[in-house]
Amino acid sequence: MKRKLLTIVITLLVLLGLSFGITYFTHTKFIDYSFLIGLSVTIIIWFFTSKGSLGSRHLDMTIQGSTGIRMESQKFEFSPNIVFITSLAYTIITLAAMLYDYRSYF
Repeated sequence: MKRKLLTIVITLLVLLGLSFGITYFTHTKFIDYSFLIGLSVTIIIWFFTSKGSLGSRHLDMTIQGSTGIRMESQKFEFSPNIVFITSLAYTIITLAAMLYDYRSYF
């Protein structure tokens, strides 16, 4: 339980740190980039933790091309971990906050 809580806290700190860092250097509001940071980190986590995705197939084809040995293709499989769920929750919360902040534009 403590390990999961520590993982959630570290993930949130990384997401908040990236958001604050970008907003500091671009001199914009936090809400402007927080959703994009959350979405991009969520997609990156999904891409690197799934099996049988585009990256895995590319690696299989590269190995097959260089060695001549046919690689067994993997079925696409993704099991979300706590980092992915935390990043997805951050993205959803920042999307809601962004829509609320920019409600006058809609």
